[in-house]
Amino acid sequence: MASSRLRDSGFLPGFSPLSFKEPLYGSSSSSVVFPELKVSSFRGIPSLWISELEIESLAASFEFALVGKFPASRPSLDAIRKFFFNLKLKGDVFVTVLNQRNVLIKFFNELDYCQIFAHRSYFVNNCFMKLIKWSHTLDVELESPVVPI
Repeated sequence: MASSRLRDSGFLPGFSPLSFKEPLYGSSSSSVVFPELKVSSFRGIPSLWISELEIESLAASFEFALVGKFPASRPSLDAIRKFFFNLKLKGDVFVTVLNQRNVLIKFFNELDYCQIFAHRSYFVNNCFMKLIKWSHTLDVELESPVVPI
């Protein structure tokens, strides 16, 4: 399945994969530039302090992202991508694995996002998938309080 609609190159559109250091230090290929990084430590381990504003700027590109939760078993990633491709969405969709039971589904079009989220659940290769809204504070082990209305 060689379609440009199924993005697999990365989370940020138009960017090639970067090292961890490049976006943090504002290399020319990154649109996210942080001010001076604050080096700190947490329980004796070196760490970087990232402000809430910086976190929100990183999360902005995930405005139309959902998490697909598979309570029993998860089909292959290719089967999930093919499922979304067959829905004939207007824009691109990016699907990647978060963990054994959850996948991240990132839409690049608000209409597609709303249409898919409104259904709340699907069967993908006979596996039940429940959709929840992604946020940078989401804990996939807890039930999300956000629902489409």
